[in-house]
Amino acid sequence: MRRSARAGAVLCSVVSVLSSCNRDAPTEASAATPHASLATATSGGSCGIPTHPGTIIDKVDAPSPWGVAVRDDGFAMFTEVYNGGVGLTSLKTRTVDDYIPTGPTPTGIAFSPDGTTAYVANQSADVSVLDVASRAVVGSIPVPNPLAVRVSPDGGQLFVATGGTTVEIVDVASRSVVKSVEVGYAPNGFAVHPDGRILYVSSFIGGSVAEVDMFTGAVLRTFNVGGTPQEMALNRKGTHLYVANEAGYLNEIDLLTGTSLPTIQLQGGGFGVGVTPDDGQAYVTLPFTGLVQVFSLQTRKLTKTINVGGDPRRVAFGQQGRVGAITNQAGYITFVH
Repeated sequence: MRRSARAGAVLCSVVSVLSSCNRDAPTEASAATPHASLATATSGGSCGIPTHPGTIIDKVDAPSPWGVAVRDDGFAMFTEVYNGGVGLTSLKTRTVDDYIPTGPTPTGIAFSPDGTTAYVANQSADVSVLDVASRAVVGSIPVPNPLAVRVSPDGGQLFVATGGTTVEIVDVASRSVVKSVEVGYAPNGFAVHPDGRILYVSSFIGGSVAEVDMFTGAVLRTFNVGGTPQEMALNRKGTHLYVANEAGYLNEIDLLTGTSLPTIQLQGGGFGVGVTPDDGQAYVTLPFTGLVQVFSLQTRKLTKTINVGGDPRRVAFGQQGRVGAITNQAGYITFVH
């Protein structure tokens, strides 16, 4: 059952760590030679992958949602950043169905590849391990000040962004940190390359994106995008990286050449971004305007503006892109397709 009480105080740690700031204009990458695997990652089409016209399916009232993970069956878990736990909802019920206490200031959340386990970054504590079926915390991982989490495609590693300058690599089986990677100040966004080898990490105070080999922990390239980079997404072919920037634009990086394309201007500061699996569109949340802007990846032009209202933050699509979910700090989650 859900608890009835709701925290009313705004935690200063969230305000300080997740606030925006101005940076320099974007520049090209510090190295132009792409990782060898990127040159061979251009295969793969969109056959059988649904398109996304930008339609709101429904809105579910939810307390203080921040991070979100969604499966293609419409099941979603979201962090209640001011309530110390995780809420559960789905397209089937279209209500908040349960609550799992995890720890103070939960922000990031990610499913394992099979969707049976969820990892929650409790910013003021550690990382909680949740069993989805039993809806219970089954363990914890002692990483201080975690902001965001991402699981490797094989499910064997967990990547934890911290409030400092490192990403901690965790062995899932032992739940222990096996390596620390220096990436930039305040890493907060992840994107995994389709080849299953490369991880991209945005550092929102550092104004940069690091390209990391997930197997060795080596930083291969650093892209200085400027501004305040937040969430990121890759196209299905893994040739282009899109970075939502709170400075008011969307960065696009050509990963084959290592160069930054001209920025795409937004109607406000960008925070969350999701690329549809048909490589057709990018959804970008603009927290201070209540809008989600949808851009064509082929023309780089605005194709639709979705007025979700409030303060939209994170956006996530299921693995096959059948459904997307957008958290809103005004107190609800918007399901889209």
